[in-house]
Amino acid sequence: MSHASHDTDLDGYELVFAVPGAGADQDVVLVSRSTVTGPGGHPVYRDATGIVCAEISDRGEARMLASGGHQRLRHPVAVRRSTRRAARPVARAAARA
Repeated sequence: MSHASHDTDLDGYELVFAVPGAGADQDVVLVSRSTVTGPGGHPVYRDATGIVCAEISDRGEARMLASGGHQRLRHPVAVRRSTRRAARPVARAAARA
């Protein structure tokens, strides 16, 4: 996977994750399309922090991708098109300043 720009557009999804030990509680993470293509040839979507990263097919199938070392990837229980716009990620150089 290439680590190209984190530019996003309005094309986004909501990744829904079960919260371990919390019954029916769920976490929803909004991801936006990046300029990167994943190992399966589908677009890569990232959250505003760049930490949550998934390759999502045109059928809405998500493959979670590691964005750094020592991650334990959880698979979403649902993937749905988003009607909300995600915040644009902060450039990494600016985040280090």
